[in-house]
Amino acid sequence: MKSSLKRTLLAAFLVNVPLVSMAHASASCDACKGDAGEPQLCAPAAVDGLQRVSFPDAVIAQHRAHRNTLLAGYNKDENRLAVTFFLYDRVADGDEEDVKEAIEAAREILSVHPGSKLQMGGPASLPLGGENKRGNGAMMIWHEGSDDYASFLWVLPMEKRFMKVRATYVRPRGGEVEAMRSAMDTVKSLSDQVCR
Repeated sequence: MKSSLKRTLLAAFLVNVPLVSMAHASASCDACKGDAGEPQLCAPAAVDGLQRVSFPDAVIAQHRAHRNTLLAGYNKDENRLAVTFFLYDRVADGDEEDVKEAIEAAREILSVHPGSKLQMGGPASLPLGGENKRGNGAMMIWHEGSDDYASFLWVLPMEKRFMKVRATYVRPRGGEVEAMRSAMDTVKSLSDQVCR
């Protein structure tokens, strides 16, 4: 089972299907670098139409202990959209290792949602702070209770760190396209404000 899942994910990631490829206004993440020059997670405290998630100290500490992870989250009432940014240490450098990291992130999502399916995956990009960042991404769907869900994932290498972005939302029957478009527009707008 695990072997076939890995082959399926790897095959999906090797397919050249960009999820998002869009250049946005010029902004710089230079102001969001630590003393050693490493990228830091600089996310806006408030964004119109979104609620900033306040993570409990225990959750922050747990993430920090795993690869020095920093996180920021936002919720939107429309389709119960939840967007989370994770900035964490990049253990190894190289395209193959970046793909493996994305596969592991997708596997993690699939493992916690019984019956979930990988819809697509492969090279992807997302605007971060006005700069188009390239990496790998995936889209997964599942059914939970009476709702259908979709989750987009981007894993973007940034020097010695990864920026992982996950957006999960409800897919209302008959309104799947509109819900996806709204979620993607929100993610692109929000991610363009991260690292400013």
